[in-house]
Amino acid sequence: MRLQRSAGGTIVTSSTARTDHAAAAAAPPGRALAKALSHPLRWQILALLAETTTTPVAIARELGVRIENVSYHVRVLSDLGLIELVRTTPVRGALEHHYRACPHVTAADTAPDARPLHVRRDLNQGLVRDVVAGLVRAFAGDAAQSRCDGHLSRTPIVVDEEGWREIERRLEELRRRVREIEDESRARRARGGPAVAGEVVLLHYPSAPAR
Repeated sequence: MRLQRSAGGTIVTSSTARTDHAAAAAAPPGRALAKALSHPLRWQILALLAETTTTPVAIARELGVRIENVSYHVRVLSDLGLIELVRTTPVRGALEHHYRACPHVTAADTAPDARPLHVRRDLNQGLVRDVVAGLVRAFAGDAAQSRCDGHLSRTPIVVDEEGWREIERRLEELRRRVREIEDESRARRARGGPAVAGEVVLLHYPSAPAR
């Protein structure tokens, strides 16, 4: 199951962060990856950086979490030796930091199957709670009904393994295209175009047995 929006983690105070970073720096390589995979948000960040070079600001926007949380976990991943700073660019008087996963971190390391069961459970449950809360807010009032061109559907399925994997591939293609459309829209909005705020939720999961 793949859900792209994430609930935020806990913001760690600076004194706690220093302790965690010192312990992380001393961790052996195998334990470093295990520590990264032990936190759902940290796993998501590392998975993104294994695919592309990007910034904490862009990661926060992609995952729908606070920049403070992303910045903390980026520091932890850097101290663990799993990501590296590629370059900095000046943005409005500040420096924006661009990171990527270190060469020894592969896509297989960050694949869903690499996550421990408790991490998958915590991540998925947190995402579902976040999605449900957003749906309740939208549909409890008139927000979700304010447009006639939204989409809401539910499609129970029974497929074989090949069909299951094909659906997953198609949904991932759609997710990436949605992000591309958002980037294209951002460029048009910069020229004065109107903004329409919304949310796209993709769910693909095994059904629970009927009772």
